[in-house]
Amino acid sequence: MSAVVKTNRAGHKPSPATAVLVALGFVVVVFFLVTYGQQLLMEHGLKEKAAAQRVTNAALRDENVRLQASLQYYQSDKYIEQRAREDLNLRRPEEEVIIPIKVAPDASANKPPAVETPIVANPAQQSAGSDAPNWERWFNLFNPNE
Repeated sequence: MSAVVKTNRAGHKPSPATAVLVALGFVVVVFFLVTYGQQLLMEHGLKEKAAAQRVTNAALRDENVRLQASLQYYQSDKYIEQRAREDLNLRRPEEEVIIPIKVAPDASANKPPAVETPIVANPAQQSAGSDAPNWERWFNLFNPNE
């Protein structure tokens, strides 16, 4: 058997296919590095958004608790009684209603304005003027000088 052995390799140059494979490998590595960097940036952005959303959710949760407490108060008998007393000017039989009246300040005097004594609405006083027409009682209420 005879074998042919070439020992002269001093002039061996890489083939163009090898250079193309190395360049293609470099491009693939750069592509994966850029894609990995983009994924890291996207993950960081999503973590920031999640933290901001957690803060927003906590604020909304607090607002919801406050609104639930307000709803319970508005549905309570205490609130209904308060609104009836304020809006309809109702009172309990044992209460006296005090209406403070302010006097307009006098521009010519440097004295502090005098405050008149408050009017006490008493059921006995209201029944005494009940024979007058309703418009006259209103007029007398807002014009106490007569």
